[in-house]
Amino acid sequence: MRIGFESKQGDTGILLIHGLTGTPGEVEPLGNYLAQKGISILAPWLKGHGTDPKDLSKTAWEDWVVSVLEAYEEIKKRCSKVYVGGLSMGGLQALHLAANHPVEGVISMATPVKIFDFRFNGIAFFRFLQWRTSNLTGGILDKGAPKHVTYPYVATKNLFELKKLMDVVRPELPQIQVPALVVQGRKDSMVPPPNGQIIYDALGASHKHLLYLDNSDHVVTMDYEKEKVFEAAYRFIQTKGESI
Repeated sequence: MRIGFESKQGDTGILLIHGLTGTPGEVEPLGNYLAQKGISILAPWLKGHGTDPKDLSKTAWEDWVVSVLEAYEEIKKRCSKVYVGGLSMGGLQALHLAANHPVEGVISMATPVKIFDFRFNGIAFFRFLQWRTSNLTGGILDKGAPKHVTYPYVATKNLFELKKLMDVVRPELPQIQVPALVVQGRKDSMVPPPNGQIIYDALGASHKHLLYLDNSDHVVTMDYEKEKVFEAAYRFIQTKGESI
């Protein structure tokens, strides 16, 4: 396990997971805020990330799951109460973990479970025509925010792996019975905003919350309304998922 960043605080902790082609830095602002509130943080690097895009092209969605499970086992050693949260593909990982392993609650941010684009939905075919594609850049409306660091390109094989992970997680949503917080920017340029409502409606949890952000793009942890995300996440953990 490669650790992106960590903070050893109290007995309550959260595992924070970055997105596809991204870095732990995209969830670090949230982690720093929660650490200041006394919550322990562990944010791993997912396999194939933080090195070279060619390394990522050699991985499958199951490899990313293994990275999350290794970090999950580590934070369980440190904390008796463990939450999990993730951004984008990291949100899928968080939901997958919550559906299959004991956690106190789950935070899903800008998470895709359905993409309304024939190119993405046909990626199983298109990956044979084009092995890589330029990565989507930006994802932040706030021009004063730190740059969102990602790989310059992504292998179409990895997009196919993302789709496979989405297809795994979507039917698992009703299995998630722990409290859940779903965050989605209305101006998300990468994940269609209806995904927030789709996830919320499908969750089996009795305590679940949907936070739409009117002036945020994809990287909600670094955009204009990041403080709303931070405060909602802390309130969610503080009240054991009863409110935000």
